[in-house]
Amino acid sequence: MRIAILEDDPVQAGILNDTLSSAGHNCHLFPTGDLLVQRMRRETFDLLILDWIVPGMSGEEVLKWVRQDVSKWLPILFLTSRGRETDIASVLDSGADDYIVKPVGTTVLLARVEALLRNG
Repeated sequence: MRIAILEDDPVQAGILNDTLSSAGHNCHLFPTGDLLVQRMRRETFDLLILDWIVPGMSGEEVLKWVRQDVSKWLPILFLTSRGRETDIASVLDSGADDYIVKPVGTTVLLARVEALLRNG
């Protein structure tokens, strides 16, 4: 499956890429929300993984843009260090399908990704 990953930390992006690629997914890494949106205007993805705090458009802004202009059904997983209950509720209410607070183990990450792809 084609997975777009919005993550500005190169180490985190590498870990996500390695983990998901080893499970057979085709990952595309984006360090800024603007670059992801630009690419989404030309290409489709099967799943988005969004960090909240990134340069340019935030993950939350990308989420709202996708839900308004692209698809209500594209699976979106938030993977971020923001763990306050109000943050989690806000993003889920805005249309995210799942929310994971960093750090996360690879087994849980893969299980969550597979569940979203299966249900998406």
